[in-house]
Order: sequence, then structure tokens, then C-alpha cells
Amino acid sequence: MDLHEYPEHCAAAEPAGSPFTVSVDVRSAEVSVAGELDREHAHHVLDALAALSATDHAVWTLEARQVTFCDAAGLRSLVTAHRLAHRHGRELSVLPSTCMHRLVLLVGLEQLLHTPPAPARLVTDVAECRRAHTSLATVRELRHPAGRPAPTDPAPAESAVG
Repeated sequence: MDLHEYPEHCAAAEPAGSPFTVSVDVRSAEVSVAGELDREHAHHVLDALAALSATDHAVWTLEARQVTFCDAAGLRSLVTAHRLAHRHGRELSVLPSTCMHRLVLLVGLEQLLHTPPAPARLVTDVAECRRAHTSLATVRELRHPAGRPAPTDPAPAESAVG
């Protein structure tokens, strides 16, 4: 996939240094996030969601459609947020931006997180991306087909010293 073809998938489509904001609306049990959800900011999202544990809402919403970038820490915060909500007997609904939704699909978190259905174009893009990348298991099978033992390291050759 060429990211230039889909500029909405990357932070490059946004101005450099987009400010990070997070807000909590306890009346509607919604946390809104904008900007870069990365290692530096992920804990703020969790703190905001933790504030919702004092409410009696059955569903918490993470409004993240304005997130311009998400790294591994951002994805990890989504999993932690899901666990936090369930620990309090709540459900977490995530409304992701395109770049977040793409990452959620790529790593398989759609099985865990409650998100709206991804647009067909995004699903197709992720499927193509998965087909284009060979898994480690496939690489091992190509290198060492079934029935043929994996080569062992050859013994070091004795040096001929004259």
C-alpha cells in the first residue's frame, strides 16, 4: 500500500506537532481525544477513562476520530482501557480515526474492541497489506519444508597451519 494514495492513514496529512487534547464528559460517559496517541500521551487517556468509573453508565465511549497518529503505546492503552471498563462492569465503545482503525484491524484488535464497522476500502486495504507481508511461520516453512530437517550449523573448519 502506498501511504500517499491514502493520506488519511498517516499523521503526515495533519500539520506537524498537532496538539494533544483529552476531555472527559462524565454526564455522557465520553472521553474525547485528539492529536497523537503515543507513548507520551497514552496515560492521559487511561486517567480520563478511570474518571468514568465513578459514573453509573453501562457504556463508556472513547471518541478518537480526531487522533492523527497512534503508536504501539496508543494501541496498548486501548487494550488497557478495555480491561479497565470490564473490571468496572462496563463496556468500552471506541470510535477510531482512520489511522487508528487501520492499526486495530492490522493487529487483530477488532476481535477485542467494540468499534463501528470499518469502511470497505479500509478492510480491503488491510487485507491486501496482510497478503503482501509474509509471516515468520511462512518464512520458516519456506526455508525448512516439512519432511526436510533444518540445517545445523556446520562444524568449524580446522585451519590448516603449515
